[in-house]
Amino acid sequence: WSQPVHIGKWAPSTIKATETPPACPQPACDVNDILCPKVITLFGQSAGAQSVAIHYLRHEMQPFFRAAIIQSCPVAIPFRTYAQYITPTILLAQQLNFTLGGISCYRASSYQDIVAAQNVINSKITSLQFLQFFEPWLPVIDNIIVCGQLIDMFSSTSFPLKPLIIGTMTEEALGYVYGELTQPLSPLGYLTVGPILFGSNFSAIAMRYPPEGSGDQRPLLARLVTQWVFACPTRVLAHKAAAYSYVFGYPLHTMGIINAGICEARACHSYELPFLFQAFWLNFTNADRYISQTLATYWTNYAKSKNPNHPVKVPLAWSKLASQSEKYLNFTDPVQITTNYLMNDCNFWDGIGYY
Repeated sequence: WSQPVHIGKWAPSTIKATETPPACPQPACDVNDILCPKVITLFGQSAGAQSVAIHYLRHEMQPFFRAAIIQSCPVAIPFRTYAQYITPTILLAQQLNFTLGGISCYRASSYQDIVAAQNVINSKITSLQFLQFFEPWLPVIDNIIVCGQLIDMFSSTSFPLKPLIIGTMTEEALGYVYGELTQPLSPLGYLTVGPILFGSNFSAIAMRYPPEGSGDQRPLLARLVTQWVFACPTRVLAHKAAAYSYVFGYPLHTMGIINAGICEARACHSYELPFLFQAFWLNFTNADRYISQTLATYWTNYAKSKNPNHPVKVPLAWSKLASQSEKYLNFTDPVQITTNYLMNDCNFWDGIGYY
């Protein structure tokens, strides 16, 4: 259907969005039922974190969950408007060999054909905003579900925000920077790439973050992108929601299970997930298992009680972020409380702006 259907009209058993659902009310539920909205915690990482953030901020969604967890959200990657999607939409239609029209042609295409066509379009220049090349197919600003960029949506919310855990990795952008720049980046290269990535703000950025030595500048660039795209705009959201804030800096040793490249034994984007889901448990050291169990305990405590500190005992009491004292739970060995994480850097980025 072309218009969104109010969330309250969905029956609990509806799992296929292939036709307009019946307008039946949500029945009363037992809080012991895991499907009951009264006990649902929304939870997402990366692009999933963007989706969770949108639902978290929608007034219509408020009766259907009670808390949320937002992990490694690339807050500074801007959503596009309908007008900004005209070019990629036309190119996608051409790639799929049909004229631009209704949605029926897209629905008639297989997902394999759509993905293949998208991959072709992704190699083309469809925007002058560099960050949109990292996520070229984002939610559109329709002023119904998505009413602007995430920071603006958090700032303009008119209802009390629900409990929130939010945080980032210490080296979010490392893998992306090395993936795009496969050769060492000279100081001159850094000064050349900077304006492409940061636009007119780069002159101020270069004054604060000049080239480091005469060697490879990719570590510096990765640090800047981590702060600008992930850590510092996430701090803005955390303050708006008075959230439980964390930073994950414990390195993942993949033992060759995946081809980690530069991210081997680092804390890159998504590298908390094997600890959260205990995916490499058999290969974990005792320290790895400590981090894994501690992370899972905080998360499951929060899902049970809206408070990560109970009912199960945790190593450290985790307090919400406050303007006078920015305390982060730092997942390292051992877990510790870090005060004012990146505060001076983030104050700089707040002044520069994120969009």
